[in-house]
Amino acid sequence: AFSDNKVLWFASKMNSKLDEKTRKDMKECWTLVSTPEYAMEKIKETPMQDSQTRAFIPQSQDYLTTVPGPDLHEAFCKELTKEGGDPSLSRDQIPDIVHLDAQRWGSAMPCDRHLDKNSETRKIISGVPYDTVEASKLAPTRVCRDGDTFLKDDNLMLFQAGDMMSTYTPGFEGAALSGMDAAENMVETLLKDRKTDLF
Repeated sequence: AFSDNKVLWFASKMNSKLDEKTRKDMKECWTLVSTPEYAMEKIKETPMQDSQTRAFIPQSQDYLTTVPGPDLHEAFCKELTKEGGDPSLSRDQIPDIVHLDAQRWGSAMPCDRHLDKNSETRKIISGVPYDTVEASKLAPTRVCRDGDTFLKDDNLMLFQAGDMMSTYTPGFEGAALSGMDAAENMVETLLKDRKTDLF
C-alpha cells in the first residue's frame, strides 16, 4: 500500500500467489489499484453515467488503456524508483509492458452510507453520490457500524453480499468478509430448515 501517493493506492503481484516452480518462467503480473481520489477525478473528467438519463456509459478499451492504465503504471514506476525505494532499481531496469488492461468500477466505490450528507469528502457526479474518503481510512479494514454484514430476505431465501452491504470499510476484505458471513448464514439456515423437515 502507498500512503502518500495521489494516484496509486496499492499494488499486488499476482505471481506471488503461485508456487515457485509455476512462476519461474512466467512474466510478472501486477494489479494496481488507484486511490479513491484519483478515481473520482477520472469519473468527473469522463463520466460513467449520463447526467440526464443516468444511463450507464460503457468505457472504451481505448480510453482505459490510454488514460487510467498508463497513469497507474507511471505512478507505480515512480514508487519503485523513488528515493528510499530499492537503490538497485533504476527506471530503465523496469521491464517493458507486455500487456496492459484496465477497468473502472465506479459502482464499487459507492457513497459511504455511514457518512451523512455533510461529509466534506462526499461528491455528487452525474446525480450519483460518491465519497472518496482518504485511502488511509480504507485500510486496515475496520468495523464502521453494528449489524449484519449482508442483506437477506428470509421469505425469498435471497442473499446479497459485498462491501456495499458490509458493516466494514469499503474494499476487498470487507467484501470477502461479507460473502463469508452470508455463506455461513445460508448454511445455518439450510441446515435448520432440514432439521425442521426431518422432525
